[in-house]
Amino acid sequence: MAHDPAAAGESETLAASLRAYLSETRFAFTGLTGKEATQTITRAVVDWAKASGWKCRSEASMRYIDPPRMQPGGCRTYWSPPWSAYLDLRLLRGDGAPIAVEVDREDDGTAVDKLRDEALRGRPALWIRWHGALRAELPAGVARLHLPARSTRSPIRYSLAPVTENAAITHGEAVSREAREDALKRDRRRISEEKGSTALPYPPLIRC
Repeated sequence: MAHDPAAAGESETLAASLRAYLSETRFAFTGLTGKEATQTITRAVVDWAKASGWKCRSEASMRYIDPPRMQPGGCRTYWSPPWSAYLDLRLLRGDGAPIAVEVDREDDGTAVDKLRDEALRGRPALWIRWHGALRAELPAGVARLHLPARSTRSPIRYSLAPVTENAAITHGEAVSREAREDALKRDRRRISEEKGSTALPYPPLIRC
């Protein structure tokens, strides 16, 4: 199966660059809540991006490749995936595709799905996972930097020792050309369907 050589290792290379920046700046924190820790890590990623000469967009809108379908969910049906989603950060470079970034304390959530679709579009995808065990498998084209924070008992507070060059980076395989071409076809089809989304009814409430 053919792979795109230009995009094969870019996510991993960028993850290594971020790790080196965090190591050089002795990035660490102590006694933060989960929200504060996520915000602190996000600011560090923004600082790395600015030091690289890039612009940043927080809560950047994105769309999933596959169009939403109505799904039953207890007393209410819902769209899955949703019509709109947001990346924690989108880093805009003048000399390359934008970088998709998600920052999470746990594997639960939609980060993997969002980064998978961005990678299929040919965009580098970085997942900064801090604290907790790593369970989620990484999709093709996605790189994950693990920051192993520690926590205290009630009240729960998180601390991270200064990041070193030993911080673990894992990554999925390269995105195949066949997968990218198929994803782009599905993406165009989704865009076409999205034009008629305003005419679609809101998922109805089901009486329980």
